[in-house]
Amino acid sequence: MRILITGGGCREYIDSVRVVTNSSTGRTSAELSDELSLRGNEVTLITAESAIKPAGSSIKMIFYQTGEELAEAVKKELISKPFDAVIHAAAVSDFVPDKILTGGKTFSAGKNTEKLPSGEEMTVTFRASLKIADSLRKWAGEGWNLSKPAENCGACTQGSRTPGAKIVCFKLLNKADAASEKNAVTKLFNHSGADFVVYNDLSRITKDIHPFVILTQDGKEADAGNTNRELAAGLLKILE
Repeated sequence: MRILITGGGCREYIDSVRVVTNSSTGRTSAELSDELSLRGNEVTLITAESAIKPAGSSIKMIFYQTGEELAEAVKKELISKPFDAVIHAAAVSDFVPDKILTGGKTFSAGKNTEKLPSGEEMTVTFRASLKIADSLRKWAGEGWNLSKPAENCGACTQGSRTPGAKIVCFKLLNKADAASEKNAVTKLFNHSGADFVVYNDLSRITKDIHPFVILTQDGKEADAGNTNRELAAGLLKILE
């Protein structure tokens, strides 16, 4: 299969120096990329510049910093060639800096904003970010059908794949009870249209184990395990 994986955490800029980020290391996406590549799949990994990298030399890697850069990279890949599956494991920021109030003046936040002076109190207003998961279905199907290849298909041939890559999204919670877990996963299914959701709880993850559950749209458990290697095997079972 041809598989697109996202990983790592976004860095959202307050100004050209200061950023807001999260604790994602990119380990899961790196290990999934290695495992899926070793099992004979063609893997493209779009990951954060600072994330843990896979060891495999055959894996195509694309790097990003911000959620906007991640979205653009994912969209570009999905509309330029067909993929059989998209595994969206990146930790995308829910909110990004929008406006900065300091020294009695208001500035627009972002990578191109000059470093603001220190020594003054700073108030940063955030706005909701783009939910990349909600666009994967559209991007993965854009331009691809069995009767007419996309104009930018390049070497692709007519009827190169059945339309519609399978979409796998991730949901990470922390010390969640069963009701909170169910509500969060259901909400993700509803707004993303994903085929499967991989659920993790941060409180159960250690340096040695990474517990997961793969859930289907009807809430049933498709697979479960304790390592990323087991997760790769479980994903292959449901994607092939």
